[in-house]
Amino acid sequence: MTGDTENDGRFPDDSPVWVWYPPDGHATIAAGPPRHQWAWLPGSILSQCGPDEWHIVIEVREFATLADGTVPPAGTPEADLYYPACFRDASEIQPRAPGDAR
Repeated sequence: MTGDTENDGRFPDDSPVWVWYPPDGHATIAAGPPRHQWAWLPGSILSQCGPDEWHIVIEVREFATLADGTVPPAGTPEADLYYPACFRDASEIQPRAPGDAR
């Protein structure tokens, strides 16, 4: 589905979540480990984009890049980092309390 739809409230915009994502940071199945090896990683809801689909940013600093896609040097300010995003359905998202670490 293209474009954002009204969020139904199951995972409100900007809410912290756990999201199923390849633990090595590869966004595509072909590039990363098999799906059964994926991990629950911290993220935040950007928006709901379908009846059962959310756009989510993955909040793992090790996966962040600079604007040109290169690896940022140590000490790069947070404001200069770009984090990966993905699309997931409700079965691949869990609510996360702020500060909750697994």
